[in-house]
Amino acid sequence: RHPGRHWLGTDMIGRDVFYLMLKGARVALLIGGLTSLIAIPLALLFGISAGYFGGRIDDVVFFLMTTLASMPGLLLLIALIMVMGKSTLAVCVALAVTGWVGFCRVSRGETLKLRELEFVYAARALGVSEFQIVMRHILPNLMHLVIITFVLMFSGLVLSEAILSWLGIGVDGSWGQMIDQARNELSRDPIVWWNIAASGTALFGLILAVNFVGDALRDVLDPRTIEEER
Repeated sequence: RHPGRHWLGTDMIGRDVFYLMLKGARVALLIGGLTSLIAIPLALLFGISAGYFGGRIDDVVFFLMTTLASMPGLLLLIALIMVMGKSTLAVCVALAVTGWVGFCRVSRGETLKLRELEFVYAARALGVSEFQIVMRHILPNLMHLVIITFVLMFSGLVLSEAILSWLGIGVDGSWGQMIDQARNELSRDPIVWWNIAASGTALFGLILAVNFVGDALRDVLDPRTIEEER
């Protein structure tokens, strides 16, 4: 290491660890943010449609959820990445395809409860269209769940990408790739520990920050919390 030039030292081939850590933050935000922006709207579309309209729409959505849930998630994820390629977009799409089922099930169950409440019946009696009821009454009451899901999904996606990098099919420049490469340096004498410490600390810090922000937003958007304050 060269004091004053490399704040967190260098890796085995002389790359600056601090620069790699900052570069990994961009990859983590892209993986967590872009994948969530794909998976959450998809889950809301299917979940609200199934829960509100029921009938054959519910049967089709439930069949899709059951089929995807019955497949081993990691194996399906690896298969999709191998088919679509190892680009960042391909990894995001693969993670979204395997990650929307859980929130779809939650939004479907919540919509089944909301559609039976009095304000929905009152809106129908006043002649409000089904689309307006969904957009004005159902969707706003699901926003606190969207925030919670985004936080949990974001954290899970970043960790999933780290696992994929450990298996050799992750995104180039990610913290998972740094951790994977750093394990070979732990066996050196003297031990090169700053690579895995930097990437692990950055990964922990990002997930902790996202959870703090998500918890604050949930308190603001949760209808039950708003009613208790009143």
